[in-house]
Amino acid sequence: MKHQLQLLCPGAFQSMAAALAIAEFGPGVQVMGAGKDGGRDLYFEGNLKFASALEPSEDTFSGYTVFQVKHHDKISDSETTNASWLWGEVKKELDAWAEWDRKDPRDPLPDQLVFITNVALTPVQNTGGHDAIRKNIKAYRDRLNDPSRDIDDQDAILDRVQRRKRIAHIKTIRFWDGNQLDALLSTHEGVRRRFDAFLTASDVFTFISELTGNIALKDSEPVLLDQARTELLSDGLVYFDDAGDRENRGIPVHEVAIDLPVTFPGGGHRSTVLRHVFERGDNLLARDITAVDGPRHIVLTGQPGNGKTTISKLIVQAYRVAALKGSTALAANHDTVITGTVDVLRRLGHQLPRHRRWPLRIDLADYAEERGHKLDQSLMRYVAEHISKKSNHGTVTPATLTSWLRAWPWLVVFDGLDEVTEPETRRTAIERVVEFVNNAEGDRCDLLAVITTRPVGYTENIDPTSFETIGLDDLTPAEAVAFGTKAAQVRLSGDDERIGKVVTALRNAAQDENLVKLLRTPLQVLILSIIVDGAGTIAPDRYSLFWSYYDTVVRRERNKPTMVRTLLTKYEPFIHQLHERAGFVLQQRSETADHSTAVLTEPELRDIVWHILNDAEFKPDGHHSDVLDSIIRSATQRLVLIAPRNDGFGFDVRSLQELMAARRISDAPLETLINRLRLLAPSPHWRNTWLFATGKMFAEPRAHEHQAVVELIETVDQEAPERFGSHLPIGPEVALDVLDDGMARAWPNWSRRILAHGLHVLDAPSTFNLDRSLRILLRYADSGAEQRDAVARMMRDDLTATANRLTVASAAEMVSAIEHDLQVNERTLGLGLVLNQLASTPPPPPPPPPPPCPPGVDWTAFDDELDTSPHPAALDPVIRGAAAAMKAIKDEVFVEEHEADLIACLNIPEAAAVLSAAVAHVLPGDVSLFLQLRSVLSQRFRAPLADCILA
Repeated sequence: MKHQLQLLCPGAFQSMAAALAIAEFGPGVQVMGAGKDGGRDLYFEGNLKFASALEPSEDTFSGYTVFQVKHHDKISDSETTNASWLWGEVKKELDAWAEWDRKDPRDPLPDQLVFITNVALTPVQNTGGHDAIRKNIKAYRDRLNDPSRDIDDQDAILDRVQRRKRIAHIKTIRFWDGNQLDALLSTHEGVRRRFDAFLTASDVFTFISELTGNIALKDSEPVLLDQARTELLSDGLVYFDDAGDRENRGIPVHEVAIDLPVTFPGGGHRSTVLRHVFERGDNLLARDITAVDGPRHIVLTGQPGNGKTTISKLIVQAYRVAALKGSTALAANHDTVITGTVDVLRRLGHQLPRHRRWPLRIDLADYAEERGHKLDQSLMRYVAEHISKKSNHGTVTPATLTSWLRAWPWLVVFDGLDEVTEPETRRTAIERVVEFVNNAEGDRCDLLAVITTRPVGYTENIDPTSFETIGLDDLTPAEAVAFGTKAAQVRLSGDDERIGKVVTALRNAAQDENLVKLLRTPLQVLILSIIVDGAGTIAPDRYSLFWSYYDTVVRRERNKPTMVRTLLTKYEPFIHQLHERAGFVLQQRSETADHSTAVLTEPELRDIVWHILNDAEFKPDGHHSDVLDSIIRSATQRLVLIAPRNDGFGFDVRSLQELMAARRISDAPLETLINRLRLLAPSPHWRNTWLFATGKMFAEPRAHEHQAVVELIETVDQEAPERFGSHLPIGPEVALDVLDDGMARAWPNWSRRILAHGLHVLDAPSTFNLDRSLRILLRYADSGAEQRDAVARMMRDDLTATANRLTVASAAEMVSAIEHDLQVNERTLGLGLVLNQLASTPPPPPPPPPPPCPPGVDWTAFDDELDTSPHPAALDPVIRGAAAAMKAIKDEVFVEEHEADLIACLNIPEAAAVLSAAVAHVLPGDVSLFLQLRSVLSQRFRAPLADCILA
């Protein structure tokens, strides 16, 4: 055959079958979507002329024709084997059509049944595959017509007769086999063009204009090839200095990456990132031809250190290799990367993507910072400039790239949305991404877009009609040990003794109930291995793990005959301060629109060092200027964790920056620190810093500090009308983050209070992020009998009066699938029963609402509250504007002007208090209002806060 049909995945083959049927028979062909279709992949009602190379003459069909698509994923070299497989599929379908006494028989019965398959049936008379299947079909009908085998069993006789009648209704059974499809693709060039990425054996970049039929793209072939070859070697690198390793060399991603586990909202099954993305990408995703039902693009969420960027690089690299493989325009280094990528995918249980998409990875933080005020320009213009920079063969225009997108499938990974934190910049960046996707969909382009971000407060439910949100799961202990072993082998190549020491420590940690929770992310596994390699001890909490690894790097530097060794020997406390102050300044700076990828310039770094020395009464402008100069010179190479980055200095990994920022804000009296933490608690940007700071407090045996943290969690929503704290609390979510961090695990008294507050996530009238909350609760319950009993008891005893019954019922439905995902202990499985009991327990009866308002929604009382509130007259316009915004949400006419009015009211404490009191009359029962307010306030939570922290 001319066209390689075996390269199509099942979904793409079904899309192609549908496209060919429509091209051959017209728009009357109806295409059924994914899911149960009653045996009808396609159908046609009316008259049509059916021709097949396997039949001697053209048939005229009338009535109801059903097409069934049969894709064989493992075509054999044996024609007999392939024909036998196809007959097995045909027989299963005939058996299903013959069923008459089941609850939902396949009706209506077709007059004609056509099987479309990639199996090539040989036309040899009597012995070929086509004739063999025709004989089998005849024998199938004959058996149903033959009463001689009937036994004296009326039910059996009735069954045969009824089956015979149903099969007799199918007058004609025909086939479009692989040979026929090959001919049809040659006839219908427009359809074939849609599938060139599958069907063409040549490498993509050498034949762009030929494959697409677009002569205008001819001049861009060298530019696109240059970009792909360059990024094959440069963008596919990861750095172990991301975890404090001083061996500052890029490692090809295929040498260390693993396939990461991923879960789906509501549980159900645990898959992997590569499997899910490759399966999605192997389908055609153009709106008019796709077999994918529902959102086609992906938002991939993951906690800090979960490996989002590394896995995104491996995904893009796999598609890059698929596009370049076979090219004659490659060097030996390119071939090495291609071979290595193919090999690692095979070891991970995958092959190269079959649908050869043109791949691109866009760092959204770089995009936001580089474009600045130009974010209002199209994303395609940025992509064109980005590609042109990677080539010595001229430039490519946005118009040319748009033609390329219309002609060829693309994969675009938008990496690091969580790094874009300034509210307006973030909103605009999301708008540009969604605009890019929508324009591609409107032009019927075959695009797969993947966005990576952190899960808490960063997702915004981005265009749920287009994007499916999935989450990176924690590594299992076995997965963690496998990754740590692989990383050690690459990092310590050739030193078997050190590798063995690290692997033994990882295996021991996987068996230790106090340490196993530290093996949940690739970054933490890597850090733990570096600590062990440096002869350090492992502390059983996340803050201590990160700080120990900083200490490990410091100790390693002390043992090297370098300038840094001298500095650490004499001035180590000041080096610590430099890291803490730099971390805070960078974390502060990355809140703003112009510094998403925050760095310190050399003068700024010098200024920080100057103040540290001056505060200690050194003379940085005089006698000790050499100390200042030595520190700056060391930083130009790497000073512990501060390293050159872009055009300045910074940390290679954001979690390290957040660790140091946490230590900086913790350098204060307890009351001041608690006030700082209260201010930062709502902010997604500061959440990891917040957890490091509270983790530092729990890392020391100071009961009064532990109590202060717990009381902060319990009271963080009190007296917070500026964010409707009483109605849209953040405390339960923060409590679960603390619980999941494990910082309080050694103190059951504090853990139980944190758990008790965290369970109140079930009070919310919305299931947003409920999946994540249940995972945290189940992981905690599964960590021991006491924890399991505490969760069950508190659900029964503490939530009866407050839990939202619909939310609890949703949790009860979700929990079994999540238990399966997490592979929890058998005794933990009872929590689903507890949730069911709670869902069915009636809450205390509320006072009956006046009709016609639904329960918990009383807009008359809302207005009365505003009318009777003793607020200054000057505030009345502000409050009324916010009230109108609330009603606009109710009436589904909410626009940006309403959002501005609402925020203006919340910015005035006295006005916010009045509005919060009124909201109490409507929020409990209005889920849409709850969700809209949550969305508006999520933008508010991202407002820059750092200027207030150290004030």
